[in-house]
Amino acid sequence: MSSMSLVWYTLAAAALFAKFVFTTGLQGITRMRTKTFQYPEDAAYWRGSEPPTEVERVVRAQRLLRNDAEGQPFFLAIGLAFVLLGGPPLFSALYFGVYAVSRVVHAGFFLRPQQPHRNRAFAVGMLALIALTVHSLVLAAAR
Repeated sequence: MSSMSLVWYTLAAAALFAKFVFTTGLQGITRMRTKTFQYPEDAAYWRGSEPPTEVERVVRAQRLLRNDAEGQPFFLAIGLAFVLLGGPPLFSALYFGVYAVSRVVHAGFFLRPQQPHRNRAFAVGMLALIALTVHSLVLAAAR
């Protein structure tokens, strides 16, 4: 196991976590500014309202979090396997860096709707994850 591979993995995981913190913070700030809440107890506590429809920014943030929850666990698991299997630091930097940057860019295009950029950013991240998976399988088979 290379310590530099672990460093790249940690940096990518930290970037994804920072994106998570930003997205959840964006939801909370938007709810507080608009005084609109999803649940009646929140609306009552914060002296707001419970509108029939959510604020668009909050809806997009929720969808982004769901999208992240569907794919990022695979990245974290396969990335850790790659590091533990002795994945080369150069490839770690490439796979982890490309994936993390693509997910941050995807989030930006998700929160401020822009096509086809959002799909392109998603595709770049998916390709990085596929390459990481294949390389991890090659490393595992070589053991």
